[in-house]
Amino acid sequence: MRPIPAWLPPAASILLRAWAATWRVRSVVPPELDPLRRDRTQRFVYVLWHGSVLVPCHLYRGLGISIGSSEHRDGEIGARIARRFGFKPIRGSSTRHGANLLRGMIEFARRDTGDIALTPDGPKGPYHRTKPGALFLAGAIGWPVVPIAFSARPSRRLKSWDRFMLPAPFARVGVATGEPLTVARRASEEELAHLCDETDRRLEATVARAEELLA
Repeated sequence: MRPIPAWLPPAASILLRAWAATWRVRSVVPPELDPLRRDRTQRFVYVLWHGSVLVPCHLYRGLGISIGSSEHRDGEIGARIARRFGFKPIRGSSTRHGANLLRGMIEFARRDTGDIALTPDGPKGPYHRTKPGALFLAGAIGWPVVPIAFSARPSRRLKSWDRFMLPAPFARVGVATGEPLTVARRASEEELAHLCDETDRRLEATVARAEELLA
């Protein structure tokens, strides 16, 4: 891995804080599912599409949410920036060292108080297709899975595999959550495959709800 310039994470953090402070946010999030809720008796595994991670990095800063972080260079840069916003990255992914990520998340669930947020189509796609890792984790720790989606207008989509979303300065931002899913502790491969399809459906419906806020 090529060295990461020491100035890059703090500079990116400062830029994102200034940029995101101009956004105008509207949300349709039930209080009991809100990452900002005070009552944390019930904790959640939030799932969101990989291309939308910039918005929640700002909106849910300082909450001690654990996130998955891939082990390549881009993942390391993202992890260092996320720590500056109060997130707790755990390294690993569905394509590399997935067992390390699973163990780290289970340990986090036992010792900490925050929620977990994962991108089920990351780190390399396919685009908007859920892989079973996040669902398997939710079953292992007994937490509901909550789809959460973000939209922005105006915004730019990069030509990356995830069509990474960059809201413009002063953009309107929409936030929505979908119906939670429950995963059995010992779900079979067939059951997980069905839940992956259902997660896709609920996340896409949640994206549509977030976009309706900007109409």
